[in-house]
Amino acid sequence: MDFLENAHKRSSCHKQEICKSNLCGCFYCLKTFLPTEIEEWIEENDNRGETAVCPKCGIDSVLSDEFPIEDKIFMEQMCLHWFN
Repeated sequence: MDFLENAHKRSSCHKQEICKSNLCGCFYCLKTFLPTEIEEWIEENDNRGETAVCPKCGIDSVLSDEFPIEDKIFMEQMCLHWFN
């Protein structure tokens, strides 16, 4: 559970991490994509940073490849934990 919590914390205010990533994944729609496909970023309050919006589904649930985004079980666990 701690791993899921940590991953969720890193799903916001993460523009620098996402831009350095080779591949990104969305734990809402479970799709993967290149960081260059991201066109929308949410500017967070208090200048904490920018959060990626998934180019496939429009939800702000994007993780970098610092997490096992190609592991279907991990991504499904993230989806179930945060969206169910």
